[in-house]
Amino acid sequence: MFTRKGIPLYVQLKDKLLKDIKENYKVGDIIPAEIKIEKQYEVSRITVRKAIEELVKDNVLEKKQGRGTFVKEQKVLYDANSIGSLTQRLAKQKDILKTKSIEFQIIENEHYVKDLLKCDKLLCIKRTRLLNNIPFALMLNYLDLTKVPELENKYNIESLYTFLQNEYNIEFYNAKETVEAKNATKEEAEKLEIHKRDALLSLHRLSYDKNNNPVEYSDIVIKADMYKHIIILSNDKVSNI
Repeated sequence: MFTRKGIPLYVQLKDKLLKDIKENYKVGDIIPAEIKIEKQYEVSRITVRKAIEELVKDNVLEKKQGRGTFVKEQKVLYDANSIGSLTQRLAKQKDILKTKSIEFQIIENEHYVKDLLKCDKLLCIKRTRLLNNIPFALMLNYLDLTKVPELENKYNIESLYTFLQNEYNIEFYNAKETVEAKNATKEEAEKLEIHKRDALLSLHRLSYDKNNNPVEYSDIVIKADMYKHIIILSNDKVSNI
């Protein structure tokens, strides 16, 4: 069943179970009992228990005394210390981010993002995103319309940043991002399939090119119970010794 040499059996089983969970289970579903997993994958009970323990540590599964082991709602680990789109970051975690709906809007009237991007016309890309088929985020991406002609007719992949680099030679070198908590509006709640005033995290991000020119502004809301923001802090005094 498992053939990757040098990799412990429980790690291989963990990866297989994780793939199976993402493809075939929903949040709250109960996974098969250990004895069934043992027979299905032809491994020992110790291997099964170790793999499940690892998935519990990773917050993929949750054990409930006397009831079984259940699939937990996933939190995205978002490393705020490196540049990259949400799609690119999630791909590294083997999570699947898909677009449920997309809309393109040209903005010619007054708008605060025009001042941030120093332009006269904006293209706003509005997307509802699914994480492993669960409504996850509402994304607004603003771009200088003159720098992305006919983007709405060309855009054909999930990662906007990858597309901008490949199609328009626009690369992101640094960014300023703020994060704040908010309650879902009625419209946001309907799109994310949650209740009005449920907790959301709101991300505002201004990205720059290698010449430190602003090139893109993002306004994103994410379901708070599916998201974890990671920031690495250091002691300047220690680093300067």
